[in-house]
Amino acid sequence: MKREADEQPRWLVRLAICSVLAEIAAAIAWLKWRYSCYAVAGASMEPALHAGDYVVVDRKAFARRLPRPGDVVLAADPREPSRTLVKRVTWVDLHGQLWLEGDNPRESTDSRVFGRVPPRGLVGRVVFRYWPLLR
Repeated sequence: MKREADEQPRWLVRLAICSVLAEIAAAIAWLKWRYSCYAVAGASMEPALHAGDYVVVDRKAFARRLPRPGDVVLAADPREPSRTLVKRVTWVDLHGQLWLEGDNPRESTDSRVFGRVPPRGLVGRVVFRYWPLLR
């Protein structure tokens, strides 16, 4: 007596495996498109973030909404666009311009130095810190 699983054509099993692998590949591609990992350098965001922390950034977080006060964001440095800053949004003006500040004012170069930042200057919103695990 043959088992029911043995009676299924092998091509059907192969098709199911290929389908699962394609879904996994699509999910990985979507995750890489939407999220990025960054290392924090400097003490400007202490005590929330420390040098050596690793964070996940949602690069599409502001595709449909403006940042809100309290959001921790990555932004291009207006003075040196190739440099990325991690700061907290403290307020948004009526024209959508952002005021960014570090949590540690003595160690932070922020909007108090370079002024307001346009939303297009944002890289994304910090979603969570994943390293170090315990802190």
